[in-house]
Amino acid sequence: MHTLIIPSWYPSTPDDVNGIFFRLQAQALQRSGVKVGVVAPIFRSFRTQAKTAFNPKNYGIRTYIDKDVPTYVYDSMFFFPRIPHIDRKREIAASMKLFRRYVADHGMPDVLHAHCVNSGGIIAYEIHKATGIPYVITEHSTTYARKLIRNWQRPLMYAAAQNAACRLAVSRDFAELLKEEYRGLEWQYVPNILSASFEAPIDLANKPANEDFTFCSVAHLQHKKGYDILLPAFAEAVKAYPNLKLKIGGGGYEEFKLHRLAKDLGLENNVIFEGRLKNEEVLELMYQSDAFVLASRHETFGVVFIEALAQGLPVIATRCGGPETIVNPSNGLLVDVGDQKSLTEALISLYRNRKKYFPRLLRENCLKEFGERPVTEQIISAYNKALGTT
Repeated sequence: MHTLIIPSWYPSTPDDVNGIFFRLQAQALQRSGVKVGVVAPIFRSFRTQAKTAFNPKNYGIRTYIDKDVPTYVYDSMFFFPRIPHIDRKREIAASMKLFRRYVADHGMPDVLHAHCVNSGGIIAYEIHKATGIPYVITEHSTTYARKLIRNWQRPLMYAAAQNAACRLAVSRDFAELLKEEYRGLEWQYVPNILSASFEAPIDLANKPANEDFTFCSVAHLQHKKGYDILLPAFAEAVKAYPNLKLKIGGGGYEEFKLHRLAKDLGLENNVIFEGRLKNEEVLELMYQSDAFVLASRHETFGVVFIEALAQGLPVIATRCGGPETIVNPSNGLLVDVGDQKSLTEALISLYRNRKKYFPRLLRENCLKEFGERPVTEQIISAYNKALGTT
């Protein structure tokens, strides 16, 4: 079987983590025996990256092999934010050029796999109309819950979803939301995949004990991740248990604001900002921690939660659309979005009841549901359905 992955965004460099779950899934499918390629139009925002607009090196097709996966990228920029239909046509035209180049080098794929209707699904729909190749869509985007879909986008998005041979959603609650967004269309739950590095063997039996009970948290430091709620909630928990620590990994536009908030709350001795972390550094942070917490306002899934569970950490999350599929009473606690008091209570409760969570069992249960093999089997089943071979 030969599948071509069409992501709506994609890492632009080896160290870039934006859209890394698309790359990890492509590599996992390749390891499972599927022939995999990636075509990724990467259009930058003129508003945020105007300085890159005049460098000719930032435009055109790039090709490279990424862990045995041939990857074709088209770099460009959205120039017409007030006339979005023009940029949409430019993106589709660039994607068709990428597709033709890929086919010339690697042959025609059997099935397309688009990640997110807007715009990977729309591109897959255009290729389907031109070639007849069936396509599968996996939806990840938080734009539905955040009410960011524009009216002008909806007709083409619905057509793309309607003509997909199979529609997948990365959490159960998200699948129900998508059924409301796309009336009359069914969506099947298939989770995101745990990366190979987090599935690799780990020595939990001999893990060093912390002098202070340490929560860790990893995410972009931005409003939707809820650190402005987590820090004051943690400050209240520290009043009850001064030995609690919180290590935060990540960078972002709210970094300075959150450093100042932690200082204002008197958390200099309890909260450590680790900065931006590479994959292996996230692994090390989790190995050195006792639990994981993230107070997101919106998640369609939450890969970082399964990464934490795979390292044997119980988790605290919010009921924000994705974690409800992952977190249950056996592996952690859920609180309502924005509920600072309940978050404090959850932090204290997890600490008080820490001995009821068994790291080995947390890891085993995580791998059974979110490990590479069970997830790739579900995706390949969707491909077979699209091809009419099941």
